[in-house]
Amino acid sequence: MGIGKESRAVPAARLRFAYAKVSGLSAADLGALWTVYASFFETERRTFEETARRSDEVIRFYDADDGRLCGMALVSAYAASHEGRRFRVLSTGAVCIERRYRGLNAIQRAGLLRLLRERLRHPLSNVYWYFDTFSYKSYLLLSRNLAEYWPRPDGATPQWESGAIAMLAHRHGGEAWNPITGIIGAQGRRLRAGIADVLPADHDPHVRYFFRLNPGHGAGERLPCLCPLNLRNVAAIARIALRRAWRRTPS
Repeated sequence: MGIGKESRAVPAARLRFAYAKVSGLSAADLGALWTVYASFFETERRTFEETARRSDEVIRFYDADDGRLCGMALVSAYAASHEGRRFRVLSTGAVCIERRYRGLNAIQRAGLLRLLRERLRHPLSNVYWYFDTFSYKSYLLLSRNLAEYWPRPDGATPQWESGAIAMLAHRHGGEAWNPITGIIGAQGRRLRAGIADVLPADHDPHVRYFFRLNPGHGAGERLPCLCPLNLRNVAAIARIALRRAWRRTPS
């Protein structure tokens, strides 16, 4: 999740988002989403539309002043089970938002709202967020917003979580999933040049870790990631979002 383009930062009040069922989208709606998506990703339109129609919902991010579509994300929710433990999955994909709107907690706010809906429908279920990515910026959403997630550079993935990741990666990647490398092979889409490029000298340990785990990210190979949407992580998201918003408030 979480890709952006360079531009000037804007106040949070100028960004809004809305959920919609993918099944209810018109051809014009899909066309508008494709225009945004294609500015970040290289793929065929048919591949994008097939991916979109397999999803349950789409989040559309708008400029609150002029209503311009400036970002999107696809979301699906389903039940899963691994080693006798049943849980709910919120999976995301095709997440992209223009750089000028990043740092406004848009993805975090949209995610917490969707989690609230999931909790109301399944109050007793454990809920996990799954995504796979060829963007280090999506991976940084974990380290910069969450307390508990996998894989991570400061410790091995526990056995149950490792198995759950493998199961979900096979579900989403099919035969492209390689359990030996822990990577989903390229499936006809990749980031456009300049969207998430980093110089080899970057010293962020999480960026270096992502590149080490997924050296084929530039060709569209994806690293599967998992995190529990539990109280500890929700508290971390809220705390960090408030701190980020406070830093942006003019003195």
